[in-house]
Amino acid sequence: MALYLTYVIVGISIAMPIGAISVEMIKQGLKNGFLHGWAVGLGGMTIDVTLIAAFYFGLASILKQPFIQIPMWIIGAVFLLLIGFDSIKNADHDITLPDEKPTKSWFSSYRNGFLVAISPGNIVFWLSVFGSVLT
Repeated sequence: MALYLTYVIVGISIAMPIGAISVEMIKQGLKNGFLHGWAVGLGGMTIDVTLIAAFYFGLASILKQPFIQIPMWIIGAVFLLLIGFDSIKNADHDITLPDEKPTKSWFSSYRNGFLVAISPGNIVFWLSVFGSVLT
């Protein structure tokens, strides 16, 4: 029973934090409607499935090298700072009301989710979660 409770707590702690993809989904959903937020999630999920397959076939051992991890963390930090700056810069833009058509295309929202998911932070997250499952 204690082992089961431990796994439940670990699962909740992994699922609970809001990451860059969730923030982008919420932002696109509020500004352009549900389908655009959903498209961002689909773009992120595409990268997640690709990363899981790549880790299964051996990418994890390459990414564990320190000379690869340090640039990944630096690039990830810069990427997250740019996302934060963009969110602050565009915070005053109006949201799309229910009777208005969004000006942004669905594919553009999908692409945003795809690009956010390529961040090194997401790669390291899947490396730690899926890497422990593989071992």
